[in-house]
Amino acid sequence: MKAIFKQACPNCKGDIGDDRLLAGLPCHRCLDDKTASEILRRAERGEDLKRLVIKALEDSGRLKHYVEAATPHLKVEEFNEFFKRAVGYPLWSAQRTWAKRILTGRSFAVVAPTGVGKTLFGLAMSAYLASKGKRCYIVSPTTLLVEQARKRLEEIIKTSGLNIRLAYYSAALHKADKEEQVRRIKEKDFDVLITTSSFLARKFNLLKKCRFDFIFVDDVDAILKASKNIDRVLVLLGLSDEIVEKTLELIKLRREVARAARHREPNLEELRTKAEELSKEVEKAVKRRKLGLLVVSTATGRARGTRVKLFRELLGFEVGSRAEAIRNIQDLYAKPRGDLDDEVVDLVSKLGGGGLVFVPLDRGVEVAERVTQKLKERGVKAELVYAKGRKEEIAAFAEGEISVLVGMASYYGLLVRGLDLPETVRYAVFAGVPKMRFTLDLKEAYPSRILQLLVDVKDALSGDEQTKALRLIGRMRRLLWRLTPAAFEELRKALDSGVEPPSWLRQAYYTVKEAAEFVFQVLSREEVKAKLRESSYLSFTEEEGKVVVTVPDVPTYIQASGRTSRLYAGGVSKGVSVVFVDDERVFNGLVRQTRWLAEEVKWASIDEVDLGALMKEVDEDRERIRRLLRGEVRAEGFEPVKSVLLIVESPTKAKTIASFFGKPSRRRIGEITAYEVGTGKYILNVVATGGHVYDLVTKGGYYGVRIEDGRFIPVYATIKRCLACGDQFVDQGHCPLCGSKEFRDSLETIEALRDLASEFDLTYVGTDPDTEGEKISWDVTCSLKPYSNVLKRVEFHEVTRPALLRALEELRGINEGLVEANIVRRVEDRWIGFELSRRLWKVFGSRHLSAGRVQTPVLGWIIKRFEEFKNSRKLVYNVQLDIDYRVTLDDVPREIPQEEVVRKLSEATCKVVEFEEVEEEVSPPPPFTTDALLKEASARLRLGAAETMSIAQDLFELGLITYHRTDNTRVSATGRQIAREYIKEHLGEELYQGREWPGEGAHECIRPTRPIDVEQLRTLVETEALMLPKRPTRRHYALYDLIFRRFMASQMVKAKVKRARIKIDLAGFTKELEGVIDVVEPGFTLMYRPTWFFIPKELDGSKVVSVEAREVPTVLPYTQGEVIALMKEKGIGRPSTYAKIVDTLLKRKYVVESKTGRLIPTSRGIKVYNYLASKYGELVSEERTAKLEELMYMIEKGEADYQAILEELYYEMKHLPRVIALRTRGYSKGRSTTHSK
Repeated sequence: MKAIFKQACPNCKGDIGDDRLLAGLPCHRCLDDKTASEILRRAERGEDLKRLVIKALEDSGRLKHYVEAATPHLKVEEFNEFFKRAVGYPLWSAQRTWAKRILTGRSFAVVAPTGVGKTLFGLAMSAYLASKGKRCYIVSPTTLLVEQARKRLEEIIKTSGLNIRLAYYSAALHKADKEEQVRRIKEKDFDVLITTSSFLARKFNLLKKCRFDFIFVDDVDAILKASKNIDRVLVLLGLSDEIVEKTLELIKLRREVARAARHREPNLEELRTKAEELSKEVEKAVKRRKLGLLVVSTATGRARGTRVKLFRELLGFEVGSRAEAIRNIQDLYAKPRGDLDDEVVDLVSKLGGGGLVFVPLDRGVEVAERVTQKLKERGVKAELVYAKGRKEEIAAFAEGEISVLVGMASYYGLLVRGLDLPETVRYAVFAGVPKMRFTLDLKEAYPSRILQLLVDVKDALSGDEQTKALRLIGRMRRLLWRLTPAAFEELRKALDSGVEPPSWLRQAYYTVKEAAEFVFQVLSREEVKAKLRESSYLSFTEEEGKVVVTVPDVPTYIQASGRTSRLYAGGVSKGVSVVFVDDERVFNGLVRQTRWLAEEVKWASIDEVDLGALMKEVDEDRERIRRLLRGEVRAEGFEPVKSVLLIVESPTKAKTIASFFGKPSRRRIGEITAYEVGTGKYILNVVATGGHVYDLVTKGGYYGVRIEDGRFIPVYATIKRCLACGDQFVDQGHCPLCGSKEFRDSLETIEALRDLASEFDLTYVGTDPDTEGEKISWDVTCSLKPYSNVLKRVEFHEVTRPALLRALEELRGINEGLVEANIVRRVEDRWIGFELSRRLWKVFGSRHLSAGRVQTPVLGWIIKRFEEFKNSRKLVYNVQLDIDYRVTLDDVPREIPQEEVVRKLSEATCKVVEFEEVEEEVSPPPPFTTDALLKEASARLRLGAAETMSIAQDLFELGLITYHRTDNTRVSATGRQIAREYIKEHLGEELYQGREWPGEGAHECIRPTRPIDVEQLRTLVETEALMLPKRPTRRHYALYDLIFRRFMASQMVKAKVKRARIKIDLAGFTKELEGVIDVVEPGFTLMYRPTWFFIPKELDGSKVVSVEAREVPTVLPYTQGEVIALMKEKGIGRPSTYAKIVDTLLKRKYVVESKTGRLIPTSRGIKVYNYLASKYGELVSEERTAKLEELMYMIEKGEADYQAILEELYYEMKHLPRVIALRTRGYSKGRSTTHSK
């Protein structure tokens, strides 16, 4: 047993050891050791552990809460047996999770890819619930699917031997059958009902009096075609029209609250109060009713509109959406040597069926018709899909009757957005770069065109105009996201005609108009036109007196090429996209912007790849998908999609991860929000702990550590945070600082996590990759093991999609060495902190004082340096020359009167009397480690250590930089590729010189995660092309820029400089200067300028302008950055603690920071240090502290026994009172004396 967790027993909620928790068992009081051992033995032989535990607890009369841990598991096992009997094979992982939710009474949305078995699951669950006396309703999108569902359900009923009444209705039924089914529905003569969504809308009066225990909506998109269908479904679940209407009012009111908060309107509090009251009223009304369960299924997750929010307010979930940027596509380009269209036809003929051909809008429909005709002449079954209502061609394409579809590369085109056939579509060919070409005419102000033009024009603007362009881009992106294709078409017509649209579309209309007028106005200026003509990323010409702009249509390319790569049960299908380049500049723009928007885009020439091998990979995926859809992979025992609970510590990190895969479905479980997304191979539910959930208790044992049989066992309790003053505590039922009983207890987080974990067979913990993160992982793993079968650790050093997907494949267990090191660190901190702090409280009469083994020597350094500073005054003469350069003379004899020196210098001319020059190469500095970052951020940005770490934490969690707590300068292959890409594009490939830099272990340096500089990042954020969960501030951008530049510099060629040693004479006073006089080859300094001392070439003969005599110190107090550099040098502290130590000294007011960023010890700090150093010098010495750090590293590596080190520390602390007694004589409260032996 390593530790005891209070209130963590899954049965009695009492204290329990980690050994019992990790075995999935209750505590010793609930289950004796002999019974526990027997249960574990039987479980190893294959018996169900949870059943065995429940039986033992029942037999002993001690069964309490363990049934809550076991119920989801036991219920799903019963359903699994039924499922096997009914369909012939067991549930998949995702289906087990869905079953657990339904069987424990939860409504939810399933956003899952093709082939996961959503429909079959819904049918089987309906039959199972009906057999338990529940009434179920299955809503299918089409008549054909109703028929398929009916036949499959009849098979399930027959195979499982159930006596279930099935009613159904579809347009395909004969008149007599329709009448019979209507009668049965009217008389409620059924257990399970299947209809289309249109039947729900048209025949709702028939259904209105029915109450359903379970409704399974097989395609929520079809339901949403009539938004009132949501109200209808809610009424069928047991809600009244009145509750639904009040909830809609609440949704609108919340929108008003958000708007009022955004604009700081005076009625904000009034609106908030009104919303809270209405929320309570709705909640109370819902609780009075016994509601049925709703499961909505969607493959696309395109649910939008106000009414969709009813699900969130009334049933506790939101429908998400899938990310179009999830792609597994080889992006290729071809530069035609002959006729472009003929080469397109040649390639399509070679690639075969399953192809989409997109013709850019600027080439016109005639070209699309011509390409289609040429394909037919080659024997390819091709059809042009251009106008609306051509869905029969798509159906024929899906069935293989048509081989290739040709369409226009238009954002709202049928082939671009309305096609989801992962088993059919193999490749896409673009007969020209997708582009927008238009003149500056308000009648051509199509929203998508104006948006793309703004994106391209903004680089030619500056100042307020660029800021306005960025804001307009953001507004336009939000607008396009919200508009349905129908609304988009209505807006386009209004812009064409100039007639104001209906009120609900007016905001969009005026936004587009404002954007169009702005962009046309700036494009009428000659200097803007000149810049655009020089652009490598768009085409800017004048034809017949009109300005014609051609820009890449990036959103259309991402959407259209995305048809070739879709999520399915098992991954993301491989696709191929080929762009024939008909405009070099516009293609360059396409390449640049696609790299910004989608990390996975890697362009290659078609001549550089093995097309045969590529298409073989594509076809293997298509065959796998077809077999999944036919149900053939079941027999192989293949698990295509795993349902996983992924736990991280930060809500921001959770949101960032979820955003990689689209807009997540959201559920509120107790105090936490779960974000559900599909990656293809996984259905991830991402949640956050909010940081540490446990800490050492302060009461009992030796400051929270029990000593049993010679072992040291820390006791942990959940962390409480006071809502009144923010103080953190573990023991009391009230805040020890302010006495408030209003606090948030992380026990609520643990209970919510346990509740969630019981839904999943797999739980992965992805906390930060250091000892702190490992300890949180261990705490969470211990807490959840009785609730989830498999718990694994995932580790990623950057929050990016590729890094996460890689981590999900590289699972590991908890690193015991890291946990043990953290335990020792925390226990040691507690023991010495409590012992010494209590002494300080007694001596100085203040409970706001604290002591620590690391902070004490650091405080000593600051005091010593300050003493040196006070005693280091020197007279200097600052001589200002007329070449805007200052020379400081610091060795003028004091016996010469100041007035005489000043007079002589004022009349002097600078003479160079000695000059030595050498040319040398200068290597770039390594990329940042934590200490180096803190030092440079302090020096260059004037940021404190704690603030720097807080900002860096945000940048890490937003996925912008790698992990920021590291002492490693190593650069991974991924990092070197990012540098190469950026340097090649922006500075020239000849300046790139990749370096790995020395370093060991998994950690690498602090670096950016993408080849995007700060200006590009700002643009992507402002234009909402990059949607971040938290908006960066000016300081976020400044620190990102520092990290980015330092990293890029570390991957560049050396600089070549001329260095000189010069001796100058000023009125007989001489001074030697050493520094750089010229940069011959700038190399890495183009990105990161070192703090070189520069000497101007014009020194000789320059005149003195002014002279100032001053007393100055020769030694300055430390900055925060310098203290941290010293900590690194002396082996005290770690990347995770550097900033905390300095911050503690500032918070305790032991030191203050001057206006120039220097650390000055206070009277309090000096007194506290003198007391500690004189009484317990050995305990808090620099040497002892460094030795302990070394021991921590040894524990981490498994080279030292953590219990032996705890024993040594304990012995040291237990002998402290005697030492204190000997040394406290002669020390009175508030006055220190020096101890003499």
